[in-house]
Amino acid sequence: MKATIKDVAREAGVSPSTVSRALHNNPRISEEVRERVRRIAQKMDFHPNQMARSLVNRKSRIVGIVFPGDAGQSLGHPFYPAVLQGLGHAASERRYHMLLATGSEAVTSAEAIRQIVDSGYVSGLIVLAAEDSPEEDVSVPVVVIGRPQDAQDSYYVDTDNVKAGYTATRYLLERGHRRILLIGYDRQYTVTVDRRHGYERALGEAGIPFRRDWVVPSRFIQNTTDAGLLGEIFRERERPTAVVSMDDALSIGLTGFLSGLGLSVPGDVSVISFNNTEAGRYHTPALTSFDVDPYRLGVSAMTLMLDRIRGNVDEPSSVEVPFTLVERESVAAIPLSEH
Repeated sequence: MKATIKDVAREAGVSPSTVSRALHNNPRISEEVRERVRRIAQKMDFHPNQMARSLVNRKSRIVGIVFPGDAGQSLGHPFYPAVLQGLGHAASERRYHMLLATGSEAVTSAEAIRQIVDSGYVSGLIVLAAEDSPEEDVSVPVVVIGRPQDAQDSYYVDTDNVKAGYTATRYLLERGHRRILLIGYDRQYTVTVDRRHGYERALGEAGIPFRRDWVVPSRFIQNTTDAGLLGEIFRERERPTAVVSMDDALSIGLTGFLSGLGLSVPGDVSVISFNNTEAGRYHTPALTSFDVDPYRLGVSAMTLMLDRIRGNVDEPSSVEVPFTLVERESVAAIPLSEH
C-alpha cells in the first residue's frame, strides 16, 4: 500500500502539516526535524507531487476551489454561490486568483482534487464539504469548508452545527413542542451529523425519548417509498407537531408535502429551517431559518488559506463563523391546553 503523509508523520512523531512543511524546506521547521522527515519519507517511498512543489516555490497566486458534485448540482444551490463570492472577495483583496473544479458522475471529488493539484497550477486548495481533509494526499496547503471527520489534523472553517441543531430544537421546545421530527439527515455530511447531535442533546435535556424513525433523509421528495414512510409518520395519532429541517429547499418541499396530507404550516406543523435563502424569505409562509453566513465562510476560508501559503499558521486550526436565527412565520407556539 502506498505510504501517505499521515504514515510519515506517525513514524516521525510529528503532525502531517509539519511533514508537509519539512518536505517543502520551510525555515520554521528545524533542520533536525526536516532531515528526520526526509529520511523517513525516503525509507517509506513517499513522494509529494513534484509539479505542485515547483509551483509553490515559484509562489503561484492561484488557489484551487473544489466543489462537491457536478457544477450544476453545486452552483444551483444558493449556498455555494454565496461561498464563492466570499472566496473571490478575499482572494482579490490580496491579488490572488481562483481555479474552480467540480466532480461529476464520471469524476469524483477526490479525482477532481488530484487533477487540479497535478495540473501544477495551484499553490493551495480549498475543498467544500469533504468527509476528510485531502491534505495527506497532496503537497499543497488545504483548507476545508465544513468540519471534516479528521478535524484535529485539519485546517477548516465552519459554523458550530452541534450548537445550531441544539438551538433549533430548543426554540421549538420553548414554544411547547414535544414531538419534533428531524429531516435532511445524511451521515456522509458532518454538517447534518453535527446538527443531529445537537437535536438529540436538546431532546435528552427535555426528557423526551429520541426516536430513530423520526430522523428522516432528504430523499423523501424524490423517493416514493420514503415519501410513503414520511406520510405514515404524519398520519400517526401522535404525529410530529414540529420539524427541524436541514435546508430551506427541503422546507419548501416539505410544506407542499404536508399540504397534500391536509396539514398546514404553521397551523398544524411548525418548521424551523437552515440557510436563510431568498426562496425561503418569499415562501408562504416565510421560513424561520438560521443564517449560517456562507459569504463569511468563504472569506474566512480564503483568509486562512492565504495565511497558510505565507507560512503564518503553524498547526492545524479552525475558524468558527457564527450563525443567527431569522424569525418569520413558519413556527407557531402550541397552546398550554394542548401540551
